[in-house]
Amino acid sequence: MRKLLIAGMAVAMLAIIPSAASADVPRCEASVPVSTTVTTATFTALQPKDTENQFNNVWKHDFTVIVNADGSFSGTSNTTDNGGAFAWAETVTGSFNADKTRVSFKTLPVGGGATFKVTDAAYNVSVDVDTEGTWPANDIQMMISTPDITSATTTTPGTESVKNHGQYVKALGGGKVAAQACAGMPVNSTQGVK
Repeated sequence: MRKLLIAGMAVAMLAIIPSAASADVPRCEASVPVSTTVTTATFTALQPKDTENQFNNVWKHDFTVIVNADGSFSGTSNTTDNGGAFAWAETVTGSFNADKTRVSFKTLPVGGGATFKVTDAAYNVSVDVDTEGTWPANDIQMMISTPDITSATTTTPGTESVKNHGQYVKALGGGKVAAQACAGMPVNSTQGVK
């Protein structure tokens, strides 16, 4: 019976040791590069100026927006008179559909003014615009260009601390040098030391 009791205590002690050893162990500090991908879309919306239902004399809204993974976006627009003199600035929020063949957005002029809301609009055709009552003078249409969507990845060196050695090695793409580094290992570790 005594042998069984001692054996049982030994097994229980082995179960306790790993959990105590892993709790808040100071680690060799290091940081790894962080990569960030930003998707940008630029597009233009032409709005008839002075005369309805025509696209020769226009207000030109040039949009630059940051696109999120779900297709939603936000950004700004500078509106010009026929692509020439600056008329006003506006903020824009909206979204592209899943295959980015249609767009919905709402603009808000900086400093106040008429808002423009477009819902599920196709590109390069005249679409009706909802001003939500901010411009009752006449009907408004827009012709929206196909967006130019680009993604750029930037890497910032050494901006994210590692939690463990495996995370460090993976972030650096593996290799002998990364595997031999102490980064993320417990400070009192003797692994890799001969």
